[in-house]
Amino acid sequence: MPSGLDRDAIATAAKTLAASDLVLADVYQRLGPPPIWSRPATFATLIRIILEQQVSLASAKSTFDRTLTLCGGRVTAPTIIGIGPTGLREIGFSRQKARYALALADDVAGKRFRIGSLRHLSDDDVRSQITARLGLGNWSADVFLMMGLGRPDILPIGDLALVKGIAELDGCVYDNLDEIIQRAEPWRPFRSVATRMVWMSYLDRRKSSPQ
Repeated sequence: MPSGLDRDAIATAAKTLAASDLVLADVYQRLGPPPIWSRPATFATLIRIILEQQVSLASAKSTFDRTLTLCGGRVTAPTIIGIGPTGLREIGFSRQKARYALALADDVAGKRFRIGSLRHLSDDDVRSQITARLGLGNWSADVFLMMGLGRPDILPIGDLALVKGIAELDGCVYDNLDEIIQRAEPWRPFRSVATRMVWMSYLDRRKSSPQ
């Protein structure tokens, strides 16, 4: 299944969402349509997503940049395997994340995981393929689906910025993730775009960027 989002599609979807949701209408009026925030659908992007788990985006980017330098500008399965666990630890990977990165590299090198084929799969099948990898859960799969593959209807409910951002916009506290899912149900089939709008508002309050 091909990518469904580009800048024009995001702008159109954001306008549609703003017309049906008062909270998103306020975001749209204040900030306009959200950025595309895309990444290549590659092994390197999955390594960066591993680094972003449970740490600040700035910290993850710093470690990824060091990885990119050590890999000679191309983060690939062979270059990660070549660095090895000790080398990864030296540039900022935790022991656990080094293990995840090397397991992913082994799966790619052994052709047990073909990242290039993911663009042809359904959202659910992509999620199943990614979450079958060590250390990659639903949040990681959702970020890859949204940013790497441009899928239009992804709700990354494990994303703290999304959960906090919705609560801030709605001016309430949600007791559990099921309530977040229910709140976002009217955003179908553009939950990826609604998520970007929530992120945009969340980041604007803090004047930062997810990139």
